[in-house]
Amino acid sequence: MNKEIGPVGSCGFSNGMVAAGHPLEVEAGLDILRVGGNAVDAAITAAFVADLAEPAMCGLGAHGVMSIYWAETGKTTVIDFYDVAPATASTSMFRTAPGMSSPEKTGALGYPSVENDEQFYGHKSVMVPSQVAGLFSAYKLFASLPLTTLMGPSITLAREGVPVDEIMARYIQDTKHLWNRYPEMESTFGKNIGDFVVRNDLAKTLELIANEGEDVFYRGAIAERIVQDMYDNGGILSAEDLDNYRPLVYESDQYTYRDITYVTGGNVTLVEALNILENFEISASGHQTLETVHLMIESMKLSWADTLAHVGDPRGNDSPWETLISKDYAIERASIIDPEKSSSFPNFGNPWILENKDGRNSNKTPIDDSGKISGHTTKVVVIDRDNNVVSLITSLGTYFGSQVIVPETGILLNNSMHRLDPRPGYLNSIMPGKGMQRLTSSVIAFNNDVPISALAGSLSIFLGGMGIHPLVNMVDFDMGIHEAINSLRFHPAGEEIWVDSRMDIDLLEGLSNMGHKLVLKKSSYGNTSFGNHVGLSFTKKKSLMSGGMDVLHNNWLKGF
Repeated sequence: MNKEIGPVGSCGFSNGMVAAGHPLEVEAGLDILRVGGNAVDAAITAAFVADLAEPAMCGLGAHGVMSIYWAETGKTTVIDFYDVAPATASTSMFRTAPGMSSPEKTGALGYPSVENDEQFYGHKSVMVPSQVAGLFSAYKLFASLPLTTLMGPSITLAREGVPVDEIMARYIQDTKHLWNRYPEMESTFGKNIGDFVVRNDLAKTLELIANEGEDVFYRGAIAERIVQDMYDNGGILSAEDLDNYRPLVYESDQYTYRDITYVTGGNVTLVEALNILENFEISASGHQTLETVHLMIESMKLSWADTLAHVGDPRGNDSPWETLISKDYAIERASIIDPEKSSSFPNFGNPWILENKDGRNSNKTPIDDSGKISGHTTKVVVIDRDNNVVSLITSLGTYFGSQVIVPETGILLNNSMHRLDPRPGYLNSIMPGKGMQRLTSSVIAFNNDVPISALAGSLSIFLGGMGIHPLVNMVDFDMGIHEAINSLRFHPAGEEIWVDSRMDIDLLEGLSNMGHKLVLKKSSYGNTSFGNHVGLSFTKKKSLMSGGMDVLHNNWLKGF
């Protein structure tokens, strides 16, 4: 008799597991596994359901990344469906206005704010929506069930509605002050806890996509509606932008941390941080001791400074990729860590030297003392009965993205333009076709080429959440996946070090005495200061599956 469980840290399953940001996503994905679908089928289904269950995080107008391990071939494919700027985008489309916006916005990657917050909200903030293209790429490569089957649950939920829970209510409350400018947002999402959000227009759109495929979104009737709305409201997204978009699909490189290998879905920051940390035997100093936490913070700070200085759009050729992920460069970076005191920020290196391109050292790096980043994502992790593994992340940018719902479609569009620099002459300045840095991670970890775990989570994961902490906890301190995810976290935000308010007072005092500028972040339900993560893993005998999830959110996991 199959058992089905959905509590914290569920374990002991052999036929499949799903972990995601909402119970409805998990149930929909698990239903697909039950009828014989594979991990990609289940992930696609859960991702479309997430558009209804977590509308503040994701939608048809979103972007993301997907790592897929296929057991039959032993290979891992990355589908990078990050969005890109429209062909007419430029720094002249915005007027910078330092100091006029909220601290959250002025602190994002150290970029200045722009007048009227146009880089964050409204039609000019929209990049080419790419989620549909990404999910269809996965579908064409790996799916086994009809698209109408996979999209059926999301269509039903759009028509019947999804109740507003505590988490969604919080995101609504945090965003609704903007909705006098976006009346369709108010009419769609202006609800209280327990109310149902019904999206009939989106149901029709989903049904159209299910029956006609991605072309209707990028080149057909839906594309026409998106472009018309842009034209009517001062946006620059064109029919050509939609028609020309293609995800990046490639076989992933594998990286090593001690005795495991892993893939990241393109996150260079995580690789460098782990490479630096590998130079220290933190297992000997102990879990969350002063020495261990200090070394982890310093490794993250150095990697984050390098990211801000040197990492751009991987579609371009303007970053020293090979050096940033190399062990030799990590040794050099580790050598400057003082075991007794905090380093200054930004303390970025010059990886161009090791590539014999000294003249290309970044001399106009967009770093200020904040170094903060905004953004929120959702996630899906699946393992099926054949041990295929998927780690998927999608995002609209900040809560509810641009706040723009395309009329008659129900499509909520991203606000990814805020992740590019509005000033000319910088590495990540706004340019036609420019994409953002890859700062999220769709991680799959391996031991002797056999998958042992998969992790995904929301922003902050590039350093402070799902990325470095769970992997370090599992590898260096032999934790199970649930304990590894929920261990107290910390990460650098420029000069500031965000730390979990539950951290031991003696440890906090020790870090402060070392010169770390600590900012306590309260661990409360719905707090996204340290990301929001789920994961699945195999038991040591590789025969059964287990899972873990951040308990401070509406995450869920289930297996059978």
